Amino acid sequence: MSGRELYEAIHGGRQFDRLPLQAVGAWGETVDRWHEEGLPDDRDHNVVVGLASDDAIHPPLNLNMVPEFEIHVLDVGDRHVKLVDEFGVTKMMMRRDYDRCEGKMRGAGQTSGMSHWVDFPVKTLADWKGIYEKRFEHTLSGRLPEDWSERKPRFVQAAETRWVSCFTFPFGGFFSALRQLMGLQGAVFAIADAPDLVRTIVSDLCDFYCAAYSEFTSDGVRVDQLTCFEDMCGTKGPIIGPAMFREFIAPGYRRFVGALKEMGVRQILIDTDGNAWDILKEFADCGVTGVHPCEVQSEMDAEKLRRAFPTLSLNGGIDKRALTKGPAEIDAELERRFATAWKHGRYTPSLDHGAPPDIPWANFAHYAQRCRELASRAR
Repeated sequence: MSGRELYEAIHGGRQFDRLPLQAVGAWGETVDRWHEEGLPDDRDHNVVVGLASDDAIHPPLNLNMVPEFEIHVLDVGDRHVKLVDEFGVTKMMMRRDYDRCEGKMRGAGQTSGMSHWVDFPVKTLADWKGIYEKRFEHTLSGRLPEDWSERKPRFVQAAETRWVSCFTFPFGGFFSALRQLMGLQGAVFAIADAPDLVRTIVSDLCDFYCAAYSEFTSDGVRVDQLTCFEDMCGTKGPIIGPAMFREFIAPGYRRFVGALKEMGVRQILIDTDGNAWDILKEFADCGVTGVHPCEVQSEMDAEKLRRAFPTLSLNGGIDKRALTKGPAEIDAELERRFATAWKHGRYTPSLDHGAPPDIPWANFAHYAQRCRELASRAR
């Protein structure tokens, strides 16, 4: 099957002849360790171990602030740096993390620790409107590479046989955007103390998202799948409950998902770490079709999810902790997850988060080899 045929079959609950290989994101420290243990300095780890795949392609569409805030360093110490980042957030971060990502929020996946959040740019309606009107204009100007007109014909041609999957971070969802603009505590308190502000932000962002994708797809580019970044769950459950979701977040998703489906987008997935069991039905009721990354240590077991939500598409679900142990533990974990995928469909196994630095290079190489074998096993 071509990549497009493959994903259409898997998400549609039909027969498929293989499972797609999924690249693994890794912490910066992890890659440093792997270089010391055998990964060539000039090679991508996924390419080296055979996890790179062209079954899916990803349009370079940016849904973050344009223009971004200018990064402003406030204080530099031996251990910490205080700065205002590209989204207007004041934060303290470890010096080594700052040196790795230059303070950018979008480099968070490469850092060793969480930043200490000091202040956020939105507290009032005026704060939000100032940002929205300047940095979320309803145009694709500045949101695609400068050479997109040259690259676009090749992308459209590749999309004839590839699955087109889009993801942006940290904007692209609704609760995650509130948290990015106001901070977690600020967003939760605003739901209680300033509900009209929260509703306005969700509605405005929905207008922006719909306009951006409408312009992008009307220009001859197909999008098959959109993953909305949310990260709204902790280890034991969601940060906000179902009733609060229905009142404040669901209106945005119902309208956004409806518009996406009219544009031909087939799959709309939610990216959230943690335990999402109590909020999954709410997302499904809004038309969302899947969830990622199914974090195992937060009880997001793919087999149990598949039985509870038989039409929900799943991605992830391989316990990253198994890779810290040894070949036997890795084999057992992969056998279990790929068996679920082959048996039930609508599931593409991959690591349930980025690879942390306690994973040896030899274990990662073994993981990749077994993934390749189990993904192509005849059934």
